[in-house]
Amino acid sequence: MQGIISCKKTTFLTQGGNLSFSVDTLRFDTLFTTMGSVTRSFKIYNDNKQAVRINQIRLENGQQSAYRMNIDGVATQAIQNVEIAPNDSIYVFVAITIDPTSATNPFIVQDKVLITLNENTSEIPLEAFGQDAHYIVGEILDSQTWINDKPYVIIHSALVDTNAVLTIQKGCRIYMHQDSKLYVAGTLNVFGTKTDSVIFQGDRLDRDYFGYKDYPGEWRGIDFLNTGWQSIMNYCIVKNAGISDAAILVRPPDKNLGVANMLEMNNCTIANSASYGVLCINSKVLMNNCLVHTCGLQSVAMIEGGDYRMNFCTIATYGGIGINHAQQPSVAILNYRDTSLTGYTGANLNLIMNNCVVDGSLEDEIVLAKKNNWTFSVSINHCAFKRKTALDNALVSPVNTLFNVQPQFKDYAKWDFHIEATSALKGAGISVPIVIEDMDGIPRPNPPSIGCYEAL
Repeated sequence: MQGIISCKKTTFLTQGGNLSFSVDTLRFDTLFTTMGSVTRSFKIYNDNKQAVRINQIRLENGQQSAYRMNIDGVATQAIQNVEIAPNDSIYVFVAITIDPTSATNPFIVQDKVLITLNENTSEIPLEAFGQDAHYIVGEILDSQTWINDKPYVIIHSALVDTNAVLTIQKGCRIYMHQDSKLYVAGTLNVFGTKTDSVIFQGDRLDRDYFGYKDYPGEWRGIDFLNTGWQSIMNYCIVKNAGISDAAILVRPPDKNLGVANMLEMNNCTIANSASYGVLCINSKVLMNNCLVHTCGLQSVAMIEGGDYRMNFCTIATYGGIGINHAQQPSVAILNYRDTSLTGYTGANLNLIMNNCVVDGSLEDEIVLAKKNNWTFSVSINHCAFKRKTALDNALVSPVNTLFNVQPQFKDYAKWDFHIEATSALKGAGISVPIVIEDMDGIPRPNPPSIGCYEAL
């Protein structure tokens, strides 16, 4: 009797279906020191009781991708009709070759593997280091010193631990990934100089928005937590931050600290924040010769009380690419904070402001307000404010302060806030013993000019 051979045809799931993956993100975390190729892999699991035929596996950037794949022994950037048996899996190998000495590489080389099954697409992000740098990936930092040998790149945030001191020497460049903040639970000491500032900025060096290399909201900012202890920032540039709350956020200090100043800022520039520039919440901050400009919300906000000193600061916002300066004034000084659901929270507020200019495109660029019985002690001396509405004399009585004069900035559209020799700010200030030079290192005459720069 002749045997009969029966072949059962494989049927594939044609609707829906579940795939799972061995990783959420495929990271190439080798620190490159020479040109080389690094290969990593992940698995795709068929969690169904029926075979699946994956419509396509491809690299999102296609032929432009720095990555390449190998699936079932086939080197490819896109492959169709990949079959996986029920409760089985396949490997996807991904490789990348990088020359870490190339300054044209981004710091983080990114792409995605896209996996489409029955019109449902999943993605596995790819991340690799593109330049030789110090990479800090979601780390808690003990006491250490950063030197100006190569850039520092922070990915998935970093935390200066409680009682730790992070010292950053002159000339350092710190590049922050979009999801990243620098949290300071201990102390941050930044020692830039006039000729070698320390710069914090986003890591997307390839951005070009209509010819603008700077765009707000490229990273999250620097966040001084309530355990922070007497930090200082000298000649520091913080730009293009504020994707979450502020480029510089200073939270209320622990009541047991008793610090003289939670943060001291000297000759610092805070520029182009998507939200607040400097946001201080019932904290202790000293600002000398600082420039804060072009912010989506207040350039400087001191709220819910606190103790503040500001000498020779220039604060201005006129709008810009990604900055809509339509409602929020450049400066807000409040002894309360509106918590919406519970009403107001606040504390006593003390502020001394000497030789500061506040300007912008709105009619009123500074607001001062108090609520409840919290004290509101504000001393304003020899300043220049853009404000059409008269200030409440019951709150503050400015001394020798100019209102609604043109500062005559050189070119605020190009972020040049030097003042012309014919400016009304020239010689309109009062000497402050702790500030004897302007931000450019030019000696302050007596009387000095108002703002962070002397009029020449």
